[in-house]
Amino acid sequence: MSRTMSTPPQVARTEPSARTTARLGGYALWQLRDYLMDRGAPTMVVGALFGYMVSGPMMGAMKMRLERLSPTALAQMGGYETVRASMVTELTSTALELLLGTLVFLGALFAMNGIVANDRKLGYYRFLFSKPLAPERYYGQAFALHWAGFLGTITILGLVYQALVGPVLTTRLYAAVALVYLCYAGIAFALSAAARWDWLSLVAVTVASNYLWSSFGETRSALAGLLYLFPPIHRTGEVFSAVSKGTTLPWSLLAWFAAYGAASFVIGLVVLRVRRLAIV
Repeated sequence: MSRTMSTPPQVARTEPSARTTARLGGYALWQLRDYLMDRGAPTMVVGALFGYMVSGPMMGAMKMRLERLSPTALAQMGGYETVRASMVTELTSTALELLLGTLVFLGALFAMNGIVANDRKLGYYRFLFSKPLAPERYYGQAFALHWAGFLGTITILGLVYQALVGPVLTTRLYAAVALVYLCYAGIAFALSAAARWDWLSLVAVTVASNYLWSSFGETRSALAGLLYLFPPIHRTGEVFSAVSKGTTLPWSLLAWFAAYGAASFVIGLVVLRVRRLAIV
């Protein structure tokens, strides 16, 4: 006689929940490895390439400027180290303003690309959920781990930049990057749960949001209220400009991004709960 048949009904009903919790934790390392190998590595390569393309020429120009300054001029400006530190601060500010927006968008795109849709399209869900395991919990955990993995990738890139140029990692930078990423990633997660072409859908939503807000954001038409169905992605530059210049972060704007991303994430979880994964 099987264990299920000989176990009291009330125990048998709670046992699948215990198995689900154990299996979910067991998948965490695999999910994190999946991010680091298939998503984090490309993000790091692209980030390093962009950083080199932007910062490399500026570093060369900075070196030439320092070499052209006479010892007398350097002394009047506070010495070599003071002048170099000032130039590095200026260089870092410019690099952050040029790089952060693109890096966060691509990081979210890589992290969320196919997070649900690939398993559905390739049929992997049949193996993942062959035993009791809630899809919304599995993919919700993957979302959180990919978010942490992305912040880890940003940390590594920042440490490399710090070793070659100067300090760049700050609490302000982490706050801006994490919350704007949440907006992009939440949208991509919901689209991946609901559709097949999630990465293309995210690009379409981003382009549409930028165009609509830029074109109709100042109008007084009643239809302008429909713009709030889209996040104000056209204003992400304000966030990263504040980070680069060291000014006060636009917290109300960041809260908007975070709330939109969180709401999209919840929508994705609801879709996973009520929709059969077998539907392509």
